[in-house]
Formats: sequence, C-alpha cells, structure tokens
Amino acid sequence: MLKKTVLGSSMVLLLVAGTSLDTQAAVNDKDCGDFSSPQEVMEFWYANGFSADNDPHGLDGDNDGLACEVSQSEYNSFVASKEADDSSDDAATEEEAATGEELPDTASNNPLMMLFGAGIAGLGSLLLFRRKSQQA
Repeated sequence: MLKKTVLGSSMVLLLVAGTSLDTQAAVNDKDCGDFSSPQEVMEFWYANGFSADNDPHGLDGDNDGLACEVSQSEYNSFVASKEADDSSDDAATEEEAATGEELPDTASNNPLMMLFGAGIAGLGSLLLFRRKSQQA
C-alpha cells in the first residue's frame, strides 16, 4: 500500500511540475499582436539580436529578417538611430563598465525542480533500504 501511495504521489508531483514548465514557456512567447507599435516590435527584435535564422517567437513569418511585416527602410532607419545613440553614450558605457549593468530577469523554477528530484531520489532510497531490511 505504501508503494502505491509513494508512486501515486510521485506521478502527481511530476505531472504538476511538467505543467508549470509548459505554462511558463507559453507565457514568455511573443506574437505580433502583443506589440502596440512597429517601434516596439523593432526594439524587441533589435535588443534580442533576432534575425531570419534566429526567430524563436516566430515573428518573421516570411523569413525576410524583419519582424511583423516591418518594412526594410523602417528597420534600417531604426538601426541607424540605435547605432547613433550607442556612439553618443560612450561616457555612460564607461561608467556602467565600472559599476556593472543590471542583471537580466532570468528567474526560473529550476531550484524547485532540483528539490523535487532530490525528494524523489530520497523516497526511492528509503524504499530500497526498507526492501533490503525486510528481505534480511
């Protein structure tokens, strides 16, 4: 009876953990409708270094290297303005290099998954030692 309870609890735990991972991936996925303007789309595309070969969100439907049907001239002028801004911010860049930049938001539930794995391994060890002591 104990084995069935432990097995059932483990299966429910794994099912809940797997569902939360799928939900998190779906929350982070971006679509063209998530952006309010072409400027916002180009900012996201440029900031993440996406291209026709690197499009994890599927924003470039026709594989032309431009997200959400932004025109080539719009994107070129956007990139030119970004590069001009980058060259004027050299003093700020030196200050950031001295103090460090803000860390990205990369929080995940990996520590929780490791805890679940350790718990399942512990339960397996407990059952193994209990079985050995019953056979002896």
